[in-house]
Amino acid sequence: MSRSASPQLDNLGLPEELKIKLMEAATRNNRSAAEEVITRLEETFSREDIAEAKAARDALLVELGDVLQTGLAAADDLNEVQASLQKAQKILDAKRAASHPSKENPNAERDKVVNGIDGYGIPDLGE
Repeated sequence: MSRSASPQLDNLGLPEELKIKLMEAATRNNRSAAEEVITRLEETFSREDIAEAKAARDALLVELGDVLQTGLAAADDLNEVQASLQKAQKILDAKRAASHPSKENPNAERDKVVNGIDGYGIPDLGE
């Protein structure tokens, strides 16, 4: 390619083979050599921006997954705490009832506490 065919590219110090490719692409795309260079550079930077955005998105998805896992584990822990509190409440209710025996069988409630409540086998802890 002669210097007069691509004066816009001559000042860039590009290899002759690259100048030829750019001029052929510019002709195919009905652009000047400068417009072709600008368009290709913008596309390159746009792809880099997209790649960076995808990488940031992927990192956020990983972090979100970790947060969700932590939340699910905490929910499981809360369910266990709730179940333990319910068991403790039953024991407390039975102890209260044992301290106020019924007239028919004054030792019935106390026997429940001593022998275990609702199959938990929790012994009387003393009063």
